[in-house]
Amino acid sequence: MRYFWGYAITTIILLTACDDSDARLRKYFIGNEWYIAGEVFIRNDSTISPKYYNFEQGKLVGDTTFPIILTDSLLIYRMVREKGEYSDGRNFIVTGDTIVTDTAVYDFIYINNEAKLILYLPSYPKIATSKKKIRPKPTQNFVREKFEINGYSIGDAIDRELLRTRGIYSFDTYTIEDCELKDSKDIKIKIIGYNQIYAMERANIPNYRVQEVVKVISSKLNSTPEYFPMRKIKEDSDYEYEFYRWNAKGVTIKLERKKYVGSELFRNLLDTDKWTLYYDDDVQRAILIEQNKNAVPKSTIIN
Repeated sequence: MRYFWGYAITTIILLTACDDSDARLRKYFIGNEWYIAGEVFIRNDSTISPKYYNFEQGKLVGDTTFPIILTDSLLIYRMVREKGEYSDGRNFIVTGDTIVTDTAVYDFIYINNEAKLILYLPSYPKIATSKKKIRPKPTQNFVREKFEINGYSIGDAIDRELLRTRGIYSFDTYTIEDCELKDSKDIKIKIIGYNQIYAMERANIPNYRVQEVVKVISSKLNSTPEYFPMRKIKEDSDYEYEFYRWNAKGVTIKLERKKYVGSELFRNLLDTDKWTLYYDDDVQRAILIEQNKNAVPKSTIIN
């Protein structure tokens, strides 16, 4: 029995060691390239980055390499990026370039049975595609925080017969449909790829239930919301706004109400005390877009 347990422990150690960060670097990076939006991002163990901003060409040019650091859960890398300033608060004027270091939690995931490297950056997740056909073991370094509205969550499939389409928005590689539940106009659902939930909102939330909602979201995200008291966002606006906003763990949630302060003639018609909850998940959004790039069209009328 002593020999059996010794063999079992040795086997576990070997299996674990086979999937540590050094092994991942050797198997999935060395001799390989990873692409983001068609541009090479990592070659072997280094990022491929422009060298400098060329003012005559009006773009970053050349390329250089920066070695990456890969741990069991983090990818640390450097890139050359434009730097500049907003001349009038709107137009960005490039003044040169700078080297920026990013630290991202990463995961190997599969989308449409193809291996992907997803980087969970604070701004927005990036998904990289391998040039080689590789089969890494999926990882779960990033823990998603999932919310439900009326029993549905972003990423779920929903029966199209339950929805009424209000608008269709086509982009280069995918389409978003703006819908509402037939049995509840207060629930708005954006779908992608025929029937997958892309974003959600819940309207007509009474004022007395707001703090209940704030406590639930703050607890799950372990985050204090940004609070914006009732006031105009633009001086010439006919509306004042009040909202709570969270941005944590890849999730963006906004709880908002607006008050009409325009012409007295319309105040009784447009004034309301009700709130609307907007729910987005940047990580799921990036994955859903990747899943549905150039998807085969489907229809509830003919297929």
